[in-house]
Amino acid sequence: MITSITIENFKNIRRQQIDLEPLTVFVGANGSGKTSVLEAINVAVRTATGSPEKVPPYRPNCDWLYTRGGHGDLKITFATEHGQFWVTASPPIAFPPPIELLGKSQWAFAVRCSTDLRLEDAVALAKSTVFLGLSASKLAKPSYSALNPPTLAYNGGGLASVLAHMALNAPDVFDELVSRLRELVPQLKRIRFKKAAVKLPEKELVRFGEETMRRRFSRTYQGEELLFDFENGSNILAQTASEGTLVLLGLLTVVLRPERPDVLLLDDLEHGLHPLAQQSLLEMLRKLMQTFPRLQIVATTHSPYLLNYLSPQQVRIMAIGPDGYTRCGRLTDHPKFSTWKDEMAPGEMWSLFGEKWLAEKGAAE
Repeated sequence: MITSITIENFKNIRRQQIDLEPLTVFVGANGSGKTSVLEAINVAVRTATGSPEKVPPYRPNCDWLYTRGGHGDLKITFATEHGQFWVTASPPIAFPPPIELLGKSQWAFAVRCSTDLRLEDAVALAKSTVFLGLSASKLAKPSYSALNPPTLAYNGGGLASVLAHMALNAPDVFDELVSRLRELVPQLKRIRFKKAAVKLPEKELVRFGEETMRRRFSRTYQGEELLFDFENGSNILAQTASEGTLVLLGLLTVVLRPERPDVLLLDDLEHGLHPLAQQSLLEMLRKLMQTFPRLQIVATTHSPYLLNYLSPQQVRIMAIGPDGYTRCGRLTDHPKFSTWKDEMAPGEMWSLFGEKWLAEKGAAE
């Protein structure tokens, strides 16, 4: 488990040290830096594990990520149960570059860990990290994959292929997934698949005389499409299913599949869910975390209803200070928390307190 992360010079975060729980949820206004924390974790873990191409979108430099007006390296430090490791990206000598050269600078990357620890051991507890910002429209689309096993994209693309592979190769896991989804969507009877034509963009090199050119075209593959059977209707296409059902299905697919993550980063956790469904979602996630003790979830939300089903210690508040940089604090840091902790749920506290108290709390480090 990642017990804390210190972020320096990443996007709008000048320097913040953030303690993490097994389940941590960030809340705050739009643009306050909630998603940036998830992105920082993802970028650093992918860099440390040598798979930066899995960062969506990946850029081989940090021109677009470095804090405007920042000083020194971009640095992300993790504390885990095994020790510390950190990732640094050093800007070129002349930074920032002219606008026409943004994205083309040569950065120096380094990954290090505590002197008494091997890097492999330090990174081990965070190595299997998945970052999701699920989109119902992407989850619902028919898909084709040549990978074995297929993978789910950041936005949920490829879900039909992942589930079809699971149903064929791990039927017990697929049955458990459907059973758990029924707990949240009681009207669901079963999930099925049908073959569907999927067009994918491709490129090829073609020669015209002495010249070689790259040509774009689309090729049609035979893929899979999701079908739902509900109590009041069968053969329901995924495109017509509810947004909440699709998001729940995507989350369960990631957590239950054999290649499950150790760290799950979820942007907009309550996306498309009714307040009562948000409670059911958190209950389900807690059960999954009990089943898989290594699973850690770090998420963002805008929902006070969802916060009501968390403990105050699991809530992190994000705000922009007068200096324009992001601040992060615990809900329990509020000066009147001890007065109101027995009278209000976390969501009610956030609705009452807001983030102004945190924005005005001292100067950014």
